[in-house]
Amino acid sequence: MIFKDKILEWKVKLKQYNFEWKYKLFVCAPILIFLIASDLITKIIVANKFNLGQEAKLIPGFIKLKYTINLGMAYGGLEDKQYLVISIASIITFLLIIFFIFLNNKKWLIALVFILSGSFANLIARSWAPLNENSKPGGVIDFLIWDISWVKASYIFNLADLWVNVGIGVSALVIVIEFIEFIKTKFKKQKGEEECNK
Repeated sequence: MIFKDKILEWKVKLKQYNFEWKYKLFVCAPILIFLIASDLITKIIVANKFNLGQEAKLIPGFIKLKYTINLGMAYGGLEDKQYLVISIASIITFLLIIFFIFLNNKKWLIALVFILSGSFANLIARSWAPLNENSKPGGVIDFLIWDISWVKASYIFNLADLWVNVGIGVSALVIVIEFIEFIKTKFKKQKGEEECNK
């Protein structure tokens, strides 16, 4: 009986909850589709036009291409444990989808869209990426390297990795904005209380 009451209580809460479906459908979904599609299209182009290990200048002094198959996580982590990587990526993507469904803060939704698109695109790409140089499956196509003299970065990434980093950057920005708003609200409240006490 208690269990049944709890289920009914949750049903009522879910019906009353503001999921922001319109915002998710008309703003978030198009961004999500564009980001996933652009990542997958660039991976397909690289796989069809380049040989494994082939390099090319994309924007000299800024970014270059090198076609590789990464069996690990972002920036080559856990490369020898691709089944663990796929399991972790699947769990993370599933959790991000759940967060996306229930999150209703518009600023946080934009950050989450970037992170979810990167995670989902890389997960999809692992299902069809060519074998690596050792004929191992389950990798993801990486092809971008920063070509900036003062940036000593040698890791190779793809657009999905970039989307995740953009999402993290947007999250940091949202934290700063919300902290400033919190301080402003607290200051206004304190000022109002001081004026009332006069």
